[in-house]
Amino acid sequence: MAIKSNTRKLIILLLTLSMIFSLAACSKSDEKTGTDKTDNSTIKVESKTETENNKDNNEKKDETVTVTPTAEPEPEFSFEALARKFDENKSKAKAQYDNEDYTNLVEPVKYNILWLGYTQVSYGDLDFQMTDFDRDYLQAVTKNFENTVERITNNNLDISIDLFFVADETELTKYEYDNWLFLAPETTQAEINKYDINRKYDTVFTTIQTQGDENVQRNTGKSEYGVNGAILGYSPRGIQDDLSYSTFDLGQPREGTYPLANPEIPSLYATAVAVHEWMHHFEYLGKYLEIEYPPTHAYFGEEQYPGYKKYTADQNNYDFFEFYELVLQGKLPYEKDGNIKHVGMYPEMWPLTKRGVARNEVGKFTIKNPNGEYLHANEDKTLTISSEKSLWQIYYLSADRFILIADDYPDLRIDLNNAWDVEDNNVGVYVYTGYDDAQSWKLTKNADGSYCIRTPYSSGRALSVDSIGGLAYISTTDGEPTNVQKWYIEEV
Repeated sequence: MAIKSNTRKLIILLLTLSMIFSLAACSKSDEKTGTDKTDNSTIKVESKTETENNKDNNEKKDETVTVTPTAEPEPEFSFEALARKFDENKSKAKAQYDNEDYTNLVEPVKYNILWLGYTQVSYGDLDFQMTDFDRDYLQAVTKNFENTVERITNNNLDISIDLFFVADETELTKYEYDNWLFLAPETTQAEINKYDINRKYDTVFTTIQTQGDENVQRNTGKSEYGVNGAILGYSPRGIQDDLSYSTFDLGQPREGTYPLANPEIPSLYATAVAVHEWMHHFEYLGKYLEIEYPPTHAYFGEEQYPGYKKYTADQNNYDFFEFYELVLQGKLPYEKDGNIKHVGMYPEMWPLTKRGVARNEVGKFTIKNPNGEYLHANEDKTLTISSEKSLWQIYYLSADRFILIADDYPDLRIDLNNAWDVEDNNVGVYVYTGYDDAQSWKLTKNADGSYCIRTPYSSGRALSVDSIGGLAYISTTDGEPTNVQKWYIEEV
């Protein structure tokens, strides 16, 4: 049956409009549900005007509808969720250790190293300097370290190294128990801060050069020369500290090892020294995870580590690198009660080596009441509120408990007097005592976004301060907390 021209036009127009509305509805649905679409993706919708329908060639005009993907909302922050995350990370690492499971991480850990080369150091009348060759050699060592460690760890680490040279003459420190000299972290802290403020590093290496013909000629005949010498390597800070730190003497490249034939082979002696000192940083994992973790010097011959009682350096004489590889792969044999257990770094342990993680560090915060007044620690160990801004360092302990340390007095933490969970008991700040029930607190969120700082006991009494100058105490919350029990905790 023939359809009249006007009727045909009307049908085409209705079909076109139906298609447009259908596609527009789909695009709205996509925006609402967050379906996978690239940014600024476009949908081409064909429509015909009445004039165009009269044309024999049926030319088409494109209309463009722009669809902007809806970003996933960030999960709301809570200290309870943060506590679960800390516990989960530890549980994953412990499970791999218990089961000797070497499953790789889904994504490698981004690990940032600040490496400072000090070109002139001194002690008394001693004067040690780097040559241009030493600087080139240290650059090769950093590259060798990066490639070697990434290979050994099966790329569970993605290492990024920033190397800077410090030209200012810098004083060495004498080790208190011997005649060894080293570059102390306290001496280098100002230089570290210059770079760390822009990019938070996970560890710091510092390197000096006291060897080489020019240094020998420069110091021969001086009173200190031959009496005090630079220690090969030293690691005074590990992952349990704010920023782990190692320092070592560059030394001279062994014959045939430089320039590098293959930067992925640990062919430089200085690379082995750097790896050795770096491994000291992780020894704290034994305590943190409550597992057996090998000391870096176990290759000297500890009975629990079979095969290393009479172990000698590998064929290239590069400082027991086979031992280092086994530790960094979690495959070092450990013997206890006749049983063999493989110990060292399992893949899920690498996230724990990031700065602050093994310290259960949460960050620095202000703690304010609804009037905008700050929770404030005093030198006399009292706790009150003040109009002056105060900062608190917050750390996770365990079982949803947090430790709150006064930033102005880092030896003092919020402390419940005698750990007594009784109404109106005093709260102050005190040095670490080991009594977790007195010095750890649960941070529970209220409906209005504020928090209660509660004791870990079943009563859940909350930290309270009535007014500026008033002393802190604990009190029961009946239903909705009162304003003296509410605290807005904001990261700075």
